[in-house]
Amino acid sequence: KRMVKQAFPNKKEYQIFMGNYSSMVGAATFVIIFFGSNIVKHLGWTVGALTTPVLMGVLAVPFFGYVITQRENLDVTRNKKALMTAVWVGTIQNILSKAIKYALFDPTKEMAYIPLDQESKVKGKAAIDVLAARIGKSGGALVQQVIVIAFGNIINGAGSVAAVFFATIAAWIYGVLGLSVMFEAKLLASKHEADKRAADAAGRAEKPLAAAAAAK
Repeated sequence: KRMVKQAFPNKKEYQIFMGNYSSMVGAATFVIIFFGSNIVKHLGWTVGALTTPVLMGVLAVPFFGYVITQRENLDVTRNKKALMTAVWVGTIQNILSKAIKYALFDPTKEMAYIPLDQESKVKGKAAIDVLAARIGKSGGALVQQVIVIAFGNIINGAGSVAAVFFATIAAWIYGVLGLSVMFEAKLLASKHEADKRAADAAGRAEKPLAAAAAAK
């Protein structure tokens, strides 16, 4: 946002840019939802859940690469072209990252609750949607403040931001891989339990029919 405000110092231009940005996020989300549903359907939950961190990491490479190598020029008074390039590279990265998050991350996160019993679902959603979300936002803000204090501004600390970002992506991927094992195990256990209940119900239904046939 700091670079966007530098690139569009006029308040009206800034508002127009942010409005276009929101519209592009909506359009990209619609397109990715249309195609993304087939990822989980045909490739499974694990691939669908991994798609978000992997693509966010890949999309961030050109943005951080450009900002880190050109950070001396990212000032409207020095090189407006370099600043605008950084803004548009970052905008595209943010649009696609948000669209992927809305289209794939949120659905796969909700799917992870499916195999759980009711009590675990309630406790899990409370822990993740309330506690973990707040800790994540507060932790991110704290890290950003530390980097700003240490380097003077977020652009000078772009290398540290990139290190934290990619470390988070790596931890995210590791977490998804671990969760996928538990998710698949829970789904298999639920399927076996459902099959057992169906077999028991079929057995109970057959007993009266057998008794009636014997009486005849």
